[in-house]
Amino acid sequence: MKKAKTNPAPGEEFQDIRQWYQMECAHYSLEVVRDALPRMLEEEWDERSPDRYLAIVGIICVYARPFTRSDPVGKLPEQVVPEEFKQLHNHIMTLRHKLFAHADASLTVGKDDYPNEVVLEHDGRIPAICVTRASAKKSFLKQMAPLVEALIEKTNYHRQRLGKKYAKAISNLGKGQFRFNVADPNAPIFIPLSEEEKRVREKRRSSFDFNTIL
Repeated sequence: MKKAKTNPAPGEEFQDIRQWYQMECAHYSLEVVRDALPRMLEEEWDERSPDRYLAIVGIICVYARPFTRSDPVGKLPEQVVPEEFKQLHNHIMTLRHKLFAHADASLTVGKDDYPNEVVLEHDGRIPAICVTRASAKKSFLKQMAPLVEALIEKTNYHRQRLGKKYAKAISNLGKGQFRFNVADPNAPIFIPLSEEEKRVREKRRSSFDFNTIL
């Protein structure tokens, strides 16, 4: 006798939609990194230029974004990182936490190499203060590329799995725009947007200026 399928319990649905949210956001961030890496590898940049510095900070921080705190859904579990890339991933996260997102004055990245150092240079006449501008070599970015591809594959698997699991529920919603509910376990997992919320999205208010976040 064929066993009847049971619908997910409300608590299970809520955890599923949180995981789905995690995977969608992670997938988006990783695709941004994947698409940016080739341009950075092809172009000839001065390693100490401000543009180069900002680009490196962006690559590292966007990669790390899914693995850092995200209220209320939590961060992407480290278990999604393939074993062969664990050391590289941990190194990237250390750079994010101690070098780029924060500035750990004691951080060293090699023998006698302090990337967050502040040095007084004095030629005997005029003293000068120098703050190190950290960078990353192309060889490091090349190593990131297969890691990023592997994580895109992993997150895509979970996106598709959850999409299939809730395909019927989605088809029953009908036409409209629906926000993933990751905050209220007592509310539906897909919340319809009001007409005002739709207008806000159409105006692309997510491209914010300072006044919109005060």
